[in-house]
Amino acid sequence: MKKIFLVNLLAIVLATACTKDERLPIESGSGKPDKVFNVSYESLPGAVKLTYSLPSNKDLLYVLASYTDKYGKEVNKKASYYTNTLTVEGFADTATYALKLYAVNRAENKSEPVEIPVKADAPPIYDVFKSLHLQEDFGGLNIRFSNPTEADLAIVVCYKDSTGAFSLYETFYSKLKEGNFTSRGFASEPTEFAVYIRDRWDNRTDTSFASLTPIFERELDKSKFRTVILPGDVPDGWGLPIPNLWNGVISAEGNMWHSADAPMPMHITFDLGVTAKLSRFTVWQRQGVWIYNHGNPKNYEVWGSVAPPSDGSWNNWVKLTTCTSVKPSGQPTGMNSTEDVAAAARGEEFNVPLSAPMVRYIRIRVLDTWIGKGGQAAHISEMTFFGNDK
Repeated sequence: MKKIFLVNLLAIVLATACTKDERLPIESGSGKPDKVFNVSYESLPGAVKLTYSLPSNKDLLYVLASYTDKYGKEVNKKASYYTNTLTVEGFADTATYALKLYAVNRAENKSEPVEIPVKADAPPIYDVFKSLHLQEDFGGLNIRFSNPTEADLAIVVCYKDSTGAFSLYETFYSKLKEGNFTSRGFASEPTEFAVYIRDRWDNRTDTSFASLTPIFERELDKSKFRTVILPGDVPDGWGLPIPNLWNGVISAEGNMWHSADAPMPMHITFDLGVTAKLSRFTVWQRQGVWIYNHGNPKNYEVWGSVAPPSDGSWNNWVKLTTCTSVKPSGQPTGMNSTEDVAAAARGEEFNVPLSAPMVRYIRIRVLDTWIGKGGQAAHISEMTFFGNDK
């Protein structure tokens, strides 16, 4: 019995010891690592790039940069011990800040700080703000800007509401080098707009104000649309004619325009029934398993004319815009995310430049489809046009 008791007691002691050991840190050292040295920095737009030499401590884990920003918030950035550079982003201005660098070991012990005054170049948002151009557009406000560094930006649009206060209307997110957006949904009456730019660190520019009258816009009446057959136009295929483009039905089968088999590029022509200055149009792909696939156009052009020649030539035609269908997920053909399906169901909207002339006749020129350059047929479920036909 004594032997059994001793064995059990020993097991309890060992188990307790193991439990206590498991609570110990992986590294139990308490000493501070040495400091980084040879510290220098390079000023970048809204950022500084630090370069330094690492101490020789074997248990070094990372280097920590820390400073207090203009809003009083502590900002920290880490870099692995595998590198000797660290870029700190998000500076709101070109003021000088006291930045501290620490070497940190595996026991999370910090070295004594090395303090260095740093000064970033102006954040990209300010140069982008200087390039802002606001002007009236169909149903709203057109915003153009240059963003040469391709910084992640938020362009915030506000308007003066019925109470006389400025209210947030919508926000555009972009990192395009050349941005061009239109905020729509406004009546054709004098409206006070306010636009500012924000970055992902919540730094903000001043506000640009503009008093503008949006241009009248409405959806063109599809009951006036008519098919036009000109020499060189691709024939319909599978019994699915051009008028299906404006029958108001968006589907996977039966209610679409479908071309006959023919080489690319191919084109069709139709009459809007009115002469109008177009503002935009929406294109719906053939739905279901066909989205971003098969004969749905990927790259195509939209042309307009007021008097197309009867010989089918391109005389008197003006290219209104070039369109590229973009799949949100970027997944391979045949693999569609929930976002892809929602985008296809919503339709793809394209703006017509303000400089475009008034037109009555439309020509869709398909350059290639989602099946690839060797595609021999195209199909579109529905198209809707907006503009001013007064």
